[in-house]
Amino acid sequence: MSSLARQTKTVVLAAIISSACFQSPSALSPSRYINYWEALADLHPNEAVLAARTPSEKAFAQSLGRLMEGDLDSAERGFGKLRRAANDSIIRAASRVIYTATLQYQEKWGVLAALRTESSEPRADRTDRASIERWAAAFKDVPPKSLTFNSQSAVMPMSVSEVGTPLVPVRIAGKAYNFWLDTGSSMTMLSSDVAQDLNVVPIGPDTLEIVTSTGRVTANPGLIPEMQIGQVVVRNAPAMIVTESMMRISEPRPIDKGTRMKLDGIIGFDIIRQLDLEVDYGEGTLRVRNPANSRHIIDRNMFWVGLPVVRLTSTEGIPLHFGLDTGAQLTFVTETLLDKLQLSAPRTESRRVGGLGGEISLRAPVLPDLRVLVRGFPILFKSAVVRAPVYQVLASLDGVLGGDIWNSGIVRIDMTNGIFAVNRPKNTIIESH
Repeated sequence: MSSLARQTKTVVLAAIISSACFQSPSALSPSRYINYWEALADLHPNEAVLAARTPSEKAFAQSLGRLMEGDLDSAERGFGKLRRAANDSIIRAASRVIYTATLQYQEKWGVLAALRTESSEPRADRTDRASIERWAAAFKDVPPKSLTFNSQSAVMPMSVSEVGTPLVPVRIAGKAYNFWLDTGSSMTMLSSDVAQDLNVVPIGPDTLEIVTSTGRVTANPGLIPEMQIGQVVVRNAPAMIVTESMMRISEPRPIDKGTRMKLDGIIGFDIIRQLDLEVDYGEGTLRVRNPANSRHIIDRNMFWVGLPVVRLTSTEGIPLHFGLDTGAQLTFVTETLLDKLQLSAPRTESRRVGGLGGEISLRAPVLPDLRVLVRGFPILFKSAVVRAPVYQVLASLDGVLGGDIWNSGIVRIDMTNGIFAVNRPKNTIIESH
């Protein structure tokens, strides 16, 4: 739903694509890429390595591969070097974007804050109140966050809100609150009234901003000393304190205004990525495991490239890459997918899309039923809206899995081991109304 990295300069990707002059993806075999830039945009770093024409191009593709494998330290070093030394300005700019996003992902606030003093730092990043560097400056002196698993695997009850989103019980200072699980939020959030109730005060005098799917929202940096999610204790959790009136989401409706629901807070991907979660929407339960003890799977189908991305496949075996943003409420596909699978959207509908702080109306094409596979498990998208191409740092995404994915069955998210899975004894249908 919201992200400090959401403003990560999609102009970089646009420049990369415009420099390539490549063929339509549908004209190429899904496993062979004759163009370096296309292989990068479709998140195939190994093919990009083979197609690279310069040492900088090869090093960039190798760093992207390490990032997708979860080797953050190697990726950080690679992009950190390329942002200065690459002889291609596009590679330098893209490396800087991923480098700063990777620092934020690892919460290396001090290193990230220091970038503001570099002469090569874009002026917009020094002054933009939503820039990662401005937030890092606020958090650079906070103690490091830690997670303690009092049980290696535990099941906790989970309620479902009136707008259909799962709410997770969280305890802070002995008080119970309901938080939303939002994989699209790069950081955890706290409603201002809850912050006041808990005496969580803003860090520093600056009011900053976050970028959401419906615009910008003002927020203040804060620190939650301790919060408990079932048997997991999170200490020193950086948080974005958002005005109470903005912490509301709407029930998705075709065009009329939906019910508005207030949130106490949001568990962002900064915490979700350190857990092995299994959401059983039907039973109303959430299983939380320590990912360090989860079974390692070689075939990763989930990786982070500035946003969590899930690799699905078409029924013909063509790889598809969907962002995972459960704050978006509704799953949608992009024109990239239509081109890749040679599909067309026969009708257009009006939709109202809700997000943090508001909602927008759009009129967009709607795709007929589309069946895709998650680790061989079939999911059927019904009436998914088709939107313009979505670029996340480098990837040209085929769509975004929204909050409606929760009711598709038993959904597992384990970012540490690169696992996204859906379990159910029958076909899963996702209706994007």
